[in-house]
Amino acid sequence: MRQGFHISILIVLMAIGLSVGQLRRSTIVRQTNQIQTHANFKAEKIVLAAKYFLTDRQSPQTAQIVANGFNREYTIGVCIGTPPQCFNLLFDTGSADMWVPSAKCPTSNEACQEHNKYNSSASSSYVADGRGFSLQYGTGSLSGFLSTDTVDIDGLVIRNQTFAEAITEPGTTFVDSTFDGVIGMALTPLSAGITTPFDNIIQQGLVKRSVFSVYLRREGTSEFGGEVIWGGVDRSIYRGSINYVPISMPAYWQFTAKSVKIQDTLLCDGCQAIADTGTSFVVVPLRAYNSINSLLNATDSGEGEAFVDCSNLCNLLNVHLNIGGTTYTLTPKDYIYKVQDTNNQTLCLSGFTYLEGNLLWILGDIFLGKVYTVFDVGNERIGFARLRKNSTYAYSSYGRQPSVYGREPPKYDIDYPVYGDDNSRFFT
Repeated sequence: MRQGFHISILIVLMAIGLSVGQLRRSTIVRQTNQIQTHANFKAEKIVLAAKYFLTDRQSPQTAQIVANGFNREYTIGVCIGTPPQCFNLLFDTGSADMWVPSAKCPTSNEACQEHNKYNSSASSSYVADGRGFSLQYGTGSLSGFLSTDTVDIDGLVIRNQTFAEAITEPGTTFVDSTFDGVIGMALTPLSAGITTPFDNIIQQGLVKRSVFSVYLRREGTSEFGGEVIWGGVDRSIYRGSINYVPISMPAYWQFTAKSVKIQDTLLCDGCQAIADTGTSFVVVPLRAYNSINSLLNATDSGEGEAFVDCSNLCNLLNVHLNIGGTTYTLTPKDYIYKVQDTNNQTLCLSGFTYLEGNLLWILGDIFLGKVYTVFDVGNERIGFARLRKNSTYAYSSYGRQPSVYGREPPKYDIDYPVYGDDNSRFFT
């Protein structure tokens, strides 16, 4: 009897170990400008408008030549080829493209020269594709060609992943960006027929469940910016239950938000929203933008940006988003940015903006930094949960360091982390 009991326990423990072993984790590195400037935000809007096929006509032409196009950048370490060539890639759930600078780029491409470059001739696992590739930005197009190679995301080794080698990059948009390229995590219909990295992860059996979940760390000064959990969720990061809503259009991570309110003012009723880790803002339709500015007593610059009195921040109102019957609250601390103008004066910029022609609520890091987000590909749904106050536990308990790759590729002796947790109750 006791022997049978021990065997049963052993079987259960083996099953739990197998389940935990299927979960892989990637550290997200939070890149923050030393000084956030008004020009940075203008440039980010240009890139954002291009990503959603909109024209940011509110931004003046001069905004298209600023050096640093981004404010907060959440990146993960990705290695390509054999032996591996490593990159910091922007983790972007608002696009489905994967691209890196190519070693074949001309010397005139300043952004390419300032970042790590993929050299296909140095990889024994490279397979030529040759099809052209182009993304349109406000400053011009990012163009190149497609290639296929092995892609390694913290031990998730994807075979035969097709991605773009960028030959030209628009203007100076990406020159000073801390990321080398982009890894898009949106759904396959947005990828123009190219199998996305996560779809390949699923098809090649690298995870048990077709789910990835994300925790973005907003507070503190550490470079650690959170984690991506591949194949499941980590219960130590969130409290309560995960609130799932169905994807309304399987391309972007688009869903229906029940409502958005400030006090008794209804800003949206059954509006369409998108979860986008690749932007800092919350982008809203024009009517909602005007209402928010009125309620916050914010002054519009005439360029789709609104400023508030920095001495009045404690009196600003909270914004309440109801998703699937659960309300999530954004406080002024969440949605106000302190930025520097050209005279080094501090301005208080609202994180709510609009782009001409946009009818969606694009929920960037202002919102996603407040929740634990579950991207469920298999069930075409997205889930949100409230963060635990001690959610930094997930980082400290695993003892890993952020995967930061410098301007030159590192040596090829990669130390892959050990995945899982001794306490399996944290995983589902």
